[in-house]
This record gives sequence, C-alpha cells and structure tokens, in this order.
Amino acid sequence: MDKDRAIITQVAAKIAADLVNTEAETDQKLGEFATLFTSVKDIIFDAIDGATNDAQIYELAKQTFNATAVGAGDITLQVAGQQHGDIPDWLIKACKRDGITKVYDNRDGLSVNPKRPWFKAVDADKAYWPPKTRTK
Repeated sequence: MDKDRAIITQVAAKIAADLVNTEAETDQKLGEFATLFTSVKDIIFDAIDGATNDAQIYELAKQTFNATAVGAGDITLQVAGQQHGDIPDWLIKACKRDGITKVYDNRDGLSVNPKRPWFKAVDADKAYWPPKTRTK
C-alpha cells in the first residue's frame, strides 16, 4: 500500500471510530466499527478513483449512515430582526444539528467587535461563528 492510501485508510479509521456508539458493549462497538470503517474507506477510495460520481457517493453515504441532506429545505431557519446577507450553509447545518430554528444576525456589528458571534440563537444559549479554515 502506498503512502497516500495508508493515510486515507487511517483517516477512514478515525472517522469510523468517531462514529461508533461509545455506550455500546465491546462486541457491538467492534462490529459497528468494522462496518463503518469498511463503508467509509470504500466511499473515499471510490470517490478518489473516480469509480463513482457525486450522486452515487451521496447515495452510498446516505445508505451507510442513514443520513439526509442538510439544506434550506430541511430546516426553517428564521432570522429575528434584520438579516444582513445570505444565510450560510454552515449555519444551516449547525442549527439543524442543535435544533435551533431562529437566530439573530449579528454580522452588521463585526467591524466594531470582530470577536462577537456572527449569529446568536434566539431561544437558546448558542452562538455561531464561521468554521475556521486552515491556511498554508
């Protein structure tokens, strides 16, 4: 196995380990890990090798993880007060994950205080900043 494939295999193992139910019995954890690892590894390698297209990869992931697409159609996200631009996808995903349906848009005040959250949940103690990106 070449170095790149070894790294991808390690990444697949890490993803699978993170997805395993930690409260399950050991035998169940091992079985779940084996299934997830194989599925994640296959999905990644199929995508890299070009054996599948984006739609097929989505279907594989959907079947493997019993997942649904996250988008504006899946959650009604309301903005309290004034909205300052388009709602970013990362916010929709985070709000869906957290069960938040209404936020304040604080982007207008970022020039005065750049550390303030970009969005704040109206009915919960949740704040949202854009995901950090790595720079080289």
